[in-house]
Amino acid sequence: MFFKKRKKYKTIQVGAYKLIANSEHPLETYLKTYKYYSRNFPRIAKLIERKYAVFSIIDVGANIGDTVALLRSENITQMIHAIEGNPFYFEIMQSNLKQFRNVKSYLTLLGDESKAEYLSIEAGEGTGKVRASAEKTQTCTLDDLITSDNITDVKLLKTDTDGFDFKIIRGGLNFIELNKPILFFEYDAIFLEEQNDDGITLFKQLQNYGYNFCIFYDNYGKMLLSLSVKDIEKIQQLYAYMRKREGAFEYFDVCVFHTSDNDLAEMIIEEEMKFFH
Repeated sequence: MFFKKRKKYKTIQVGAYKLIANSEHPLETYLKTYKYYSRNFPRIAKLIERKYAVFSIIDVGANIGDTVALLRSENITQMIHAIEGNPFYFEIMQSNLKQFRNVKSYLTLLGDESKAEYLSIEAGEGTGKVRASAEKTQTCTLDDLITSDNITDVKLLKTDTDGFDFKIIRGGLNFIELNKPILFFEYDAIFLEEQNDDGITLFKQLQNYGYNFCIFYDNYGKMLLSLSVKDIEKIQQLYAYMRKREGAFEYFDVCVFHTSDNDLAEMIIEEEMKFFH
């Protein structure tokens, strides 16, 4: 494996698996330092299996394949569609995914429209940020990707894209309306506002698409509270808490459930309360 020949790469432990990562990637430190970090998503996926025996997972911002490794470490064998828009991380991910079955990878930059935009992705310290660029990059909507690649049976959609999350969700609203997947996304005020987004409008849109319960986690993976997407006043308060990054943590992860999965949401909230008790 050519990565091992280069000093700027390292091997890190992610769950039960060893992955290749760029030398400055902080993931292993986070996993060792914060015992709940990134463990909530696999835990939720495992609980979803109680209602849906077979389903597909979409992981947008798949980075080096760490979410795949954490899912497989919890014996979650569902089909995973791993989408990464940064060629640097995609190349590393491709190498890491060789040890897993039932995973398909995509080098695609998702957005709210399928078009050529003056954008580029800067890679560094374990993440890739979308920036304005003098050169054009083709973006694609989640709706178009799902149609062109015939992606089916999706019940869980995760996005972790440093502020592009709401654009990606808006670009997948036809798919979301049809499939009603559980949504799990990063909720970072500074990154959202860098993309001229706000923290409230999407929740209002999700109401119109029949979504109800949501669970807020801090960025270290610990559950904070659950509430309805209709409780806009409390969501505004949560958004205000992180706007200047002066609190105990910098951003939230949010998990949102359609009303058709109210039973599943209530069960997961109950199980999460037991887990953190």
